[in-house]
Amino acid sequence: MTTGAATVRPDAPLLEAARLMIQHQISGLPVVDAQDRLVGLVTENDFLRSGENGQPRLIDMLAKAGTDQDELNLRRVEDLMTREPITISAEMPLEDVIALMLRHTVRRLPVVADGKVVGIVSRANLLRALLRRSLAPPVRKV
Repeated sequence: MTTGAATVRPDAPLLEAARLMIQHQISGLPVVDAQDRLVGLVTENDFLRSGENGQPRLIDMLAKAGTDQDELNLRRVEDLMTREPITISAEMPLEDVIALMLRHTVRRLPVVADGKVVGIVSRANLLRALLRRSLAPPVRKV
Protein backbone atom coordinates (compact mmCIF):
# COMPACT_ATOMS: atom_id res chain seq x y z
CA MET A 1 0.00 0.00 0.00
CA THR A 2 1.12 3.52 -0.72
CA THR A 3 0.32 5.73 2.25
CA GLY A 4 -0.11 9.46 1.97
CA ALA A 5 -1.60 9.03 -1.48
CA ALA A 6 -1.97 12.18 -3.56
CA THR A 7 -5.59 13.29 -3.79
CA VAL A 8 -7.59 15.86 -5.70
CA ARG A 9 -10.87 17.72 -5.05
CA PRO A 10 -13.90 17.19 -7.31
CA ASP A 11 -14.03 20.90 -8.23
CA ALA A 12 -10.35 21.01 -9.26
CA PRO A 13 -9.62 21.58 -12.96
CA LEU A 14 -8.66 18.49 -14.93
CA LEU A 15 -5.32 20.22 -15.47
CA GLU A 16 -4.54 19.81 -11.76
CA ALA A 17 -5.41 16.09 -11.82
CA ALA A 18 -3.26 15.53 -14.92
CA ARG A 19 -0.36 17.49 -13.37
CA LEU A 20 -0.55 15.47 -10.13
CA MET A 21 -0.59 12.16 -11.99
CA ILE A 22 2.47 13.15 -14.04
CA GLN A 23 4.29 14.67 -11.06
CA HIS A 24 3.78 11.59 -8.87
CA GLN A 25 4.12 9.11 -11.77
CA ILE A 26 0.76 7.53 -11.00
CA SER A 27 -2.19 6.61 -13.18
CA GLY A 28 -5.03 7.48 -10.84
CA LEU A 29 -6.05 9.74 -7.98
CA PRO A 30 -8.59 9.42 -5.19
CA VAL A 31 -11.05 12.33 -5.28
CA VAL A 32 -11.90 13.68 -1.83
CA ASP A 33 -14.33 16.31 -0.56
CA ALA A 34 -13.58 19.19 1.84
CA GLN A 35 -13.72 16.76 4.80
CA ASP A 36 -11.23 14.44 3.04
CA ARG A 37 -13.93 11.81 2.49
CA LEU A 38 -13.59 9.70 -0.66
CA VAL A 39 -16.13 10.70 -3.32
CA GLY A 40 -14.55 9.25 -6.45
CA LEU A 41 -11.51 8.19 -8.40
CA VAL A 42 -10.05 9.79 -11.53
CA THR A 43 -7.70 7.77 -13.71
CA GLU A 44 -5.87 7.94 -17.01
CA ASN A 45 -8.62 5.71 -18.36
CA ASP A 46 -11.20 8.41 -17.54
CA PHE A 47 -9.34 10.76 -19.87
CA LEU A 48 -9.46 8.11 -22.61
CA ARG A 49 -13.12 7.07 -22.41
CA SER A 50 -15.38 8.16 -25.23
CA GLY A 51 -16.82 11.66 -25.11
CA GLU A 52 -20.03 13.03 -26.58
CA ASN A 53 -18.90 12.60 -30.21
CA GLY A 54 -17.71 9.01 -29.76
CA GLN A 55 -13.99 9.91 -29.86
CA PRO A 56 -11.78 9.42 -26.83
CA ARG A 57 -12.03 12.48 -24.57
CA LEU A 58 -8.27 12.95 -24.71
CA ILE A 59 -8.42 13.47 -28.47
CA ASP A 60 -11.13 16.09 -27.98
CA MET A 61 -9.02 17.82 -25.33
CA LEU A 62 -5.88 17.78 -27.45
CA ALA A 63 -7.81 19.21 -30.40
CA LYS A 64 -9.03 22.12 -28.26
CA ALA A 65 -5.77 22.70 -26.34
CA GLY A 66 -4.41 26.20 -26.71
CA THR A 67 -7.79 27.64 -27.57
CA ASP A 68 -10.14 29.58 -25.38
CA GLN A 69 -12.00 26.26 -24.97
CA ASP A 70 -9.06 24.49 -23.29
CA GLU A 71 -10.81 21.47 -21.76
CA LEU A 72 -8.18 20.84 -19.07
CA ASN A 73 -8.81 24.27 -17.58
CA LEU A 74 -12.57 24.45 -18.11
CA ARG A 75 -13.64 20.96 -17.09
CA ARG A 76 -13.60 19.72 -13.51
CA VAL A 77 -12.46 16.42 -12.04
CA GLU A 78 -16.08 15.63 -11.10
CA ASP A 79 -16.92 15.67 -14.84
CA LEU A 80 -14.73 12.60 -15.48
CA MET A 81 -14.31 10.80 -12.16
CA THR A 82 -15.78 7.44 -11.29
CA ARG A 83 -18.20 7.93 -8.42
CA GLU A 84 -18.44 5.44 -5.55
CA PRO A 85 -15.24 3.55 -6.39
CA ILE A 86 -14.55 0.11 -4.99
CA THR A 87 -12.54 0.44 -1.78
CA ILE A 88 -10.71 -1.79 0.65
CA SER A 89 -9.65 -1.67 4.28
CA ALA A 90 -6.05 -1.84 5.42
CA GLU A 91 -6.82 -5.23 7.03
CA MET A 92 -8.13 -6.90 3.86
CA PRO A 93 -6.08 -10.03 3.03
CA LEU A 94 -3.86 -9.70 -0.03
CA GLU A 95 -5.62 -12.57 -1.78
CA ASP A 96 -8.96 -10.73 -1.46
CA VAL A 97 -7.43 -7.49 -2.77
CA ILE A 98 -6.12 -9.27 -5.87
CA ALA A 99 -9.43 -11.08 -6.41
CA LEU A 100 -11.32 -7.77 -6.16
CA MET A 101 -8.99 -6.10 -8.68
CA LEU A 102 -9.44 -8.97 -11.12
CA ARG A 103 -13.21 -9.27 -10.65
CA HIS A 104 -13.81 -5.56 -11.24
CA THR A 105 -10.96 -5.03 -13.74
CA VAL A 106 -9.43 -2.16 -11.76
CA ARG A 107 -5.79 -1.19 -11.43
CA ARG A 108 -5.92 0.45 -8.05
CA LEU A 109 -8.05 0.38 -4.92
CA PRO A 110 -8.30 3.21 -2.40
CA VAL A 111 -7.69 2.09 1.16
CA VAL A 112 -10.30 3.73 3.37
CA ALA A 113 -10.77 4.03 7.14
CA ASP A 114 -13.79 5.91 8.51
CA GLY A 115 -14.58 7.16 5.00
CA LYS A 116 -11.17 8.79 4.58
CA VAL A 117 -8.38 7.70 2.24
CA VAL A 118 -5.41 6.33 4.17
CA GLY A 119 -3.61 4.89 1.15
CA ILE A 120 -3.98 3.18 -2.18
CA VAL A 121 -3.06 -0.28 -3.44
CA SER A 122 -2.05 -0.44 -7.08
CA ARG A 123 -0.85 -3.21 -9.33
CA ALA A 124 2.64 -1.69 -9.01
CA ASN A 125 2.42 -2.12 -5.21
CA LEU A 126 1.58 -5.78 -5.71
CA LEU A 127 4.54 -6.28 -8.06
CA ARG A 128 6.90 -4.53 -5.63
CA ALA A 129 5.69 -6.80 -2.80
CA LEU A 130 6.22 -9.87 -4.98
CA LEU A 131 9.72 -8.73 -5.89
CA ARG A 132 10.63 -7.98 -2.24
CA ARG A 133 9.40 -11.41 -1.21
CA SER A 134 11.36 -13.10 -4.01
CA LEU A 135 14.57 -11.23 -3.20
CA ALA A 136 14.36 -11.70 0.56
CA PRO A 137 16.82 -14.19 2.03
CA PRO A 138 15.20 -17.52 2.85
CA VAL A 139 14.01 -17.94 6.41
CA ARG A 140 15.98 -20.66 8.18
CA LYS A 141 14.12 -22.94 10.53
CA VAL A 142 16.03 -23.74 13.67
